[in-house]
Amino acid sequence: MHLLDRTEIQRLAAAAADGERAAIEPLFRMLWPPLVRYATRFLGDEALAEDCVQDAMTTWFAQIDQLDRERDALAWAFTQVTWTARTARRKRDRRHETTDRAPEPAIVPAHEDHDLVLAALAELEQLPARDREVITAAISDDERLRATLAPATFRKRLERALGRLRTSWRSKHGTL
Repeated sequence: MHLLDRTEIQRLAAAAADGERAAIEPLFRMLWPPLVRYATRFLGDEALAEDCVQDAMTTWFAQIDQLDRERDALAWAFTQVTWTARTARRKRDRRHETTDRAPEPAIVPAHEDHDLVLAALAELEQLPARDREVITAAISDDERLRATLAPATFRKRLERALGRLRTSWRSKHGTL
């Protein structure tokens, strides 16, 4: 599996945003395979996934002139595909359609996983120790902290800590 070059994607997206038509084809070729893999895992249906990615990329390229150069263009593309695939999945579920196999959980492709984990850990490190402690306790099912707090207190602290983590993440990375 080949790793995506975020720098090259960002450069090509910026060039496309500036009106350089020659940047569109290589950018599309770089984005198409990982976006289709992602949507296929999300939906469990490759044909529907390709349709969703095509719709998402059409929208993405139509809005490329609005590219925020401070934000990750790859994350923007994955976000666009996620919204499109989520909408398609809801429509399919409302029609009670089935696929040949159960959809796998929506995950970011393995080559992106490492970057996301590092970014998430960096954001977690920026939180106060109390927030890190409650999030870690919730993720690891560590009962020590839970035993010292009333359940409602623990839930409220976790809610606030996750809210601060979400706000911190979005201020630096946008949404996925």
